[in-house]
Amino acid sequence: MGAFGIDVSRFQGNIDWGEVKRSGVEFAMLRAGFGTGSIDVQFRKNAEGCTRCGIPFGVYWFSYAYTPQMAADEAQQCFETVEEYDLAYPVCIDFEEDSVRYAATKGVTVTRELATRIVEDFCGRIEDLGYFAMYYSNLDFLERMFDDRLKSRYALWFARYAKEPGISGAAIWQYSQRGRVNGIAGDVDLNTAMYDIAEMIRRKGLNRPR
Repeated sequence: MGAFGIDVSRFQGNIDWGEVKRSGVEFAMLRAGFGTGSIDVQFRKNAEGCTRCGIPFGVYWFSYAYTPQMAADEAQQCFETVEEYDLAYPVCIDFEEDSVRYAATKGVTVTRELATRIVEDFCGRIEDLGYFAMYYSNLDFLERMFDDRLKSRYALWFARYAKEPGISGAAIWQYSQRGRVNGIAGDVDLNTAMYDIAEMIRRKGLNRPR
């Protein structure tokens, strides 16, 4: 297995990143924000803590887009939020059941094609801005809501809480939502990088704002 990582948002509260580092965490995925214009209230603290303690990190943006253009706008907002930081890991869109439910409140039924286009437009914009793009999914959503063309185009952050990921090709495997790590009060998601993503990003010269 590859590097051991966590993902965090405001729900983990104030984090002691020094303790996190000493516990053996090798990377982190930080929620930068959600929707169009909402920055996670802990993001800057978390990004600065990771930077100060030498923990490589990437970011994710929880999407409430219900049109492809909204997804591109979210990607732009994500970029503007994170561009001052040195990202060693991907920029990820998190589009899942809560996203679909939100769209329904706006009178929009999210079809498989629309969900796929939302990911494509977010990731496409992120790539245009010079970053390595990724999308998040569990198995049910992957099979039901995302077209297979995404698998061959973008890196996958795959959630399956089991002893094995159960699929091939994932870039990051989120294997627990009940982890415990020194420096964090309460549960935290645990992840494994399935290959050396940071080195690949560095080699390709990505995550440098254009």
